[in-house]
Order: sequence, then C-alpha cells, then structure tokens
Amino acid sequence: MDANTEILEKMLAGRHSHYALAPEWVAPQSEVESFLAKVLHNVPSAFNSQPVRMVLLQGESHLRHWQMIEDALKGMMSEEAYNKSTRDKIQGAFRAGVATILFFDDTAITQKLQEQFPLYAPNFPKWAEQTQGSHQFAVWLGLCGMGFGVSLQHYNGIIDEDIKQELGLPASWSLVGQMPFGKPLSQPGEKEKLPLDTTLLIK
Repeated sequence: MDANTEILEKMLAGRHSHYALAPEWVAPQSEVESFLAKVLHNVPSAFNSQPVRMVLLQGESHLRHWQMIEDALKGMMSEEAYNKSTRDKIQGAFRAGVATILFFDDTAITQKLQEQFPLYAPNFPKWAEQTQGSHQFAVWLGLCGMGFGVSLQHYNGIIDEDIKQELGLPASWSLVGQMPFGKPLSQPGEKEKLPLDTTLLIK
C-alpha cells in the first residue's frame, strides 16, 4: 500500500469527537491559520462556486461566542434540563477549548448560480451542503493530525443574526456549524460500526 494512503487511513481511524478539552494550542495558531487557507484553496466545489466561509474565533471571541450560545440556551430551556443535558458540554467541551471555527455558506453564491443555470437550480443547495461537508471533514482531519481534540457542533438557527452582528459579517452568510478544538484531555471510546457487507456493495 502507498505510504500516503497508509497515512490517510491512520488519520481517518484517529478522527473522533472530543468532549474534554483544555485551552491550549498544541500546534501554533499560525499553522492552523495556514492549514485553513489551504483547505479553502484546494477542496473542490460544484461549478468552482467556492461558497464556504470560515471564521476562526480565538481568545475573547471564542469565549464570547460560547457565552452567547449558553445564554440563549438558558433562555430556551428549564434550569433543570439545561444543567442535566447541556451545561457540561458547553462549558467543558466547547468553551473550554482554545478556539472555534465557524463554518458559513454564502447563500448569495448559490442564488446566483440558480439564476444562471435554472436547469440545475434545485441541485445547487444540495451541492453547497456537500461542499460544506468536504471542507469540514478536511479541517477536522487536519486538526486531529496536528494533535488537537475536535468536535463538530450545530448550534445554528438559535442566534445566528446576533452572531453575524457580533462579528460584522455579511447578511448572505448562513451559519452551518461550529468546530471547537483544543488540547484533548481524554481519548474517546470506539463506536459500533455497521458491517461492511451492509454498507459496501461490489458488483
């Protein structure tokens, strides 16, 4: 097997969701920023549309983001429900990290493509979602390869407009997900997988 393929297989096997983080840069912030730029430059998109936007939150911006999410959730849930199911995740797994990457979709790009290519109009939102998944997975693998603990969260649809206003972002940017990361404090257990004869067919 090719050495690069072996490396990729190892990275795929080592990618897990980490829910116990410390606020430490296990690799330099500059290295993370450079990697994000390379992901945006190299990961493909339908019609080369490039609709993915990322915002790297660090320091006070990172803490403020999760405080805003926590305040919003407290207003939507009973104190008992919040303390039972959400508090530890927000405080120990997300805000406790060193930084968060916000993933946005620039909806203006998809709308423009729908107007330019009406035959494919119904497909462009789907292709934009696929492009998001490709970028998010590439970033996740890269951060894990640097030694970070990572997870992907979806507290979007709660205070999206407040988040955009806080960061001064365009109205056309739609929040898709948040990726908090930091120094991993524990190793997650293995998850049960479906048998390959169910998920992989060879004809």
